[in-house]
Amino acid sequence: MIVYKYRDWNNVSHRNLLIYNEIYLASPKDFNDPFDCRIYPNFLNLTDTEREDYLSRLEVIAKKSNESKKALIGLKDLKEALVNDPQLHQDRYVKKFIEEQDKYYGILSLSLRWNSILLWSHYANCHRGFCVGFHENKLRESGLFGTGGIVKYDDQYPEIKPSKDQHSKMENSFKETHSKSIDWKYEEEYRLTKLFFPKSPLPFERVINFSDDFIAEVVLGINISEKHKTEIMEICVRKRIPVYSTQPVPFRFEIERNRINNNA
Repeated sequence: MIVYKYRDWNNVSHRNLLIYNEIYLASPKDFNDPFDCRIYPNFLNLTDTEREDYLSRLEVIAKKSNESKKALIGLKDLKEALVNDPQLHQDRYVKKFIEEQDKYYGILSLSLRWNSILLWSHYANCHRGFCVGFHENKLRESGLFGTGGIVKYDDQYPEIKPSKDQHSKMENSFKETHSKSIDWKYEEEYRLTKLFFPKSPLPFERVINFSDDFIAEVVLGINISEKHKTEIMEICVRKRIPVYSTQPVPFRFEIERNRINNNA
């Protein structure tokens, strides 16, 4: 499978993707969707049984902690908050949740499509840019990232139950980063995540380098300039990367492509 990143050759960091094999892992705070990575557990809908089960699991963890006395005191405060003022606890949890997502997560957003008219318009300078296709398996198996998978779209906000069970935590974590509103379905997004915890990365530490063979192909926008086309072609010839030009399909709202270098 090939997954795609739409880019603008006028942008220096976008050019570096192809020139220096640099991928930038963005923080959720920089996303244009205010709900992206803002899928958090709902403490307000817990039944009494679910709340007790959640607190029991926390108690087991607290007793095993190196600072068990402090942890148990914190657990007592948490129990009182959940029982007496769950909305206050929910608000505090969401605030901390968002802060930690923004600090510690790095996300690479890609698409399953090279021929999305909207994605070319939104992320590749109105079809004047380029699109890099990656071998999905090389990205996923490289060890450079954590979780990889296809984003799920829904018209309902996903329900997540608070949990300290390891399996449930992993499922929740994936749901938190790979769930979006159905309004974004046209993107057909595939995304990879990296957790930098416990250290919050500096901007340069969010840059990941990969080898040439991660790139499967490069697709040029319909309106790309001859200058940019020539510059991209030179790089791709040197790296032996297939390049495709694009054009509108006559009498249809579709894009088609043709291979324009045969020495890769």
